[in-house]
Amino acid sequence: MPRRFKIVLQYDGTNYCGWQRQLKDRSIQAEIEEALKPLNRNQPVAVIGAGRTDSGVHARRQTAHFDLITDLPARTVQKALNATLPDDIYVDECQEVAADFHARFAATRRTYRYQIALQTAVFMRRYVWLVTFPFELELLQNCAALIVGEHDFTALCRASTEAENKVCTVIESSWGKNEGQLIYTITANRFLHGMVRMLVGSMMEIARGKYPIAAFKNLLGNNSPEMQVYTAPAQGLVLWNVKYLEEKK
Repeated sequence: MPRRFKIVLQYDGTNYCGWQRQLKDRSIQAEIEEALKPLNRNQPVAVIGAGRTDSGVHARRQTAHFDLITDLPARTVQKALNATLPDDIYVDECQEVAADFHARFAATRRTYRYQIALQTAVFMRRYVWLVTFPFELELLQNCAALIVGEHDFTALCRASTEAENKVCTVIESSWGKNEGQLIYTITANRFLHGMVRMLVGSMMEIARGKYPIAAFKNLLGNNSPEMQVYTAPAQGLVLWNVKYLEEKK
């Protein structure tokens, strides 16, 4: 009988087309599935992630599950993966879980962080959006406060988003400033394709004075004809954490 495993991993998404397997380009999912194949009697393995990060997006604590036909303990599976995976993907945790555990559907909340640099830092260029134009931090914070709660994010997700229900419940939405960086943190029960990057980009448009804050507020539930949605660059976004019901913190 196959055994189900849950892993927590981190990755630098710079050199990948995103989480999801593609026909030609490298993906995080495909790298893990190929690394697991020898542990599954050379049979294909399907790896299901808690979230499908886009091309160039990073993860600090992504969660995934898969089934293996093996007698190996979870710790050995973890070591085997890390010995095979490229240096920009690393498995921090591996444990055997119940057969009905689902990394995506069992997740109760997800947290993303978006990092903005306010001055050039060459060694950080793959992990931040460099912003050099003037803006008002107070306007950013006011926009972030509007996002908390239950909203329809139809106007703030990719047109290709498959989900019919585009209502998400946002638990936390805040901006912080630290050592030449702005960090936006958002926690919600679910996210739509492109949602965080569109939120960040659109908030920055308000903060730089291109539109009134009322135009941003109108985006939360319907499409505002007075405001064009802007998508922030991928490299500043990090899937920070995924939480499940059994986890207290």
